[in-house]
Amino acid sequence: MADKPRFLVRFWGVRGSYPTPGPNTIRHGGNTSCVEIQAGTHTLIFDAGSGIIRLGEALTQQSKDAPTLNLALFVTHAHHDHLLGFPFFSPLFDARTHLYLFGPQLGGQDIEHIITSLMSPPHFPVDVRSLPSHRSFETVDKNFCITWNNQQSAPEHGKMLQQQQRNLHSSAEVRVTGQFTPAHPSDGAIIYGIEYAGRKVIYATDVEWKDGCTDDFVHFVEGADLLIHDAQYTAQDYQQGKHGFGHSTIQMATTTARKAHVKSLVLFHHEPTYNDTQLDQMETEARTYFASTRSAYEGMAIDLLEQKEENYESRR
Repeated sequence: MADKPRFLVRFWGVRGSYPTPGPNTIRHGGNTSCVEIQAGTHTLIFDAGSGIIRLGEALTQQSKDAPTLNLALFVTHAHHDHLLGFPFFSPLFDARTHLYLFGPQLGGQDIEHIITSLMSPPHFPVDVRSLPSHRSFETVDKNFCITWNNQQSAPEHGKMLQQQQRNLHSSAEVRVTGQFTPAHPSDGAIIYGIEYAGRKVIYATDVEWKDGCTDDFVHFVEGADLLIHDAQYTAQDYQQGKHGFGHSTIQMATTTARKAHVKSLVLFHHEPTYNDTQLDQMETEARTYFASTRSAYEGMAIDLLEQKEENYESRR
């Protein structure tokens, strides 16, 4: 769907826990987690919080003259704030859509069972299995690699590759890898790495580094062009009662960014009770620890190939 090669990261939902619409969240936005990545001609979506609803509307409109709509959705974990927008994702109701869904096994359930139970009676009036879109499900394990080769619209039927086999797929145009972290109670979450055109993005939401980030995580993140990292709490709130909730502070996020030598950090999964002013203050403080830090907001779009940030909303 891109006219020229782009590695564009666009934020549609940046809140954690639950949506918070209202006058105090206008600038950062009140929708829960959803990030779109355009890697060349491929559309990758990370999490299906309430932000995915407007993304679905935009994708449907942009592709209205296209014969097919190929999308990949990567789920980090099954908490409601990361899935609540899925039943309202308009491409699901479009016969042109080919949707490839990836996610971990949680509570003994694979990703297909998790998604199907979310969008079927009695939880939802429409059964996802009855929709005209084409869907495939792949449950990812702890060491995997999903690739799209040149001119390939589908990820090789979701074939999973062990990390030691990655060198066999060095010609891949787009590559998504992952690392499982148990730091988000009680079932953990997947951290995703996305590589395209010599650039790398890390999507690390719902993580908590109470004893410092692990060596494995630092190695996974090392040298990333963009690190999207959970930074839900201030240090004061964390110390006064949020310890063990599975979320990070700005100090945890910026320490990780320094250790892993990333180029840029985006604070993500904002606390729903924090207003825009509080988030601005957290961004300012975070920059004293790691200068290249931004606070995610709905409409933020970062093109890693052109090394610039845009406000998508201002161009609509």
